[in-house]
Amino acid sequence: MRLRHSTIAVAATLMLAAGCGTNTPDSPVAAPPASPAVPAAPAPAPAAAAPLTAKQVLDKLSAAKLGLTAGAVQDEDTDPNDLLGRPNGYTSRASADLPGGDKTADKYGIDRGLVVEVFPAVEGVERRSKFIQEALKNMPILGTEYHYRADDGRVLVRVSGKVKPTQAKKIEGAVSAM
Repeated sequence: MRLRHSTIAVAATLMLAAGCGTNTPDSPVAAPPASPAVPAAPAPAPAAAAPLTAKQVLDKLSAAKLGLTAGAVQDEDTDPNDLLGRPNGYTSRASADLPGGDKTADKYGIDRGLVVEVFPAVEGVERRSKFIQEALKNMPILGTEYHYRADDGRVLVRVSGKVKPTQAKKIEGAVSAM
């Protein structure tokens, strides 16, 4: 009850004060009371950067002068794995020949040297890398691969195990610089 009487008293005082002033043309008009400070809305968080495309990664690796040749971006007609744009697949893919790779191997295949696969999320890269590495471990006749990740883990850069370790290290350095 005390709060209600206080509120009424404050309201009455304000009404009386508003009616007591003289508002003649010669008298200055009082400025309205300052409004209470309203906290500024927090700035929106910066949008996450769009993921790199396989072409962008291939271009960066080419610019690093690592010996890549015959770079090509795959589409759904040239993707040898039929994973491009499919559920649990990658969003873009590119390949290139590397010194030490087999230039007579299947076009766009890992045996030629290098493959870049871009996934919408890190989980896709982890799943794909684990699948490949397990298959290679269980069937050594298939060979080996080096796997490197870029773009916050959304890009898998695969390098054929036929490529010399010193060359693979150079690729690793270029990927980690992205």
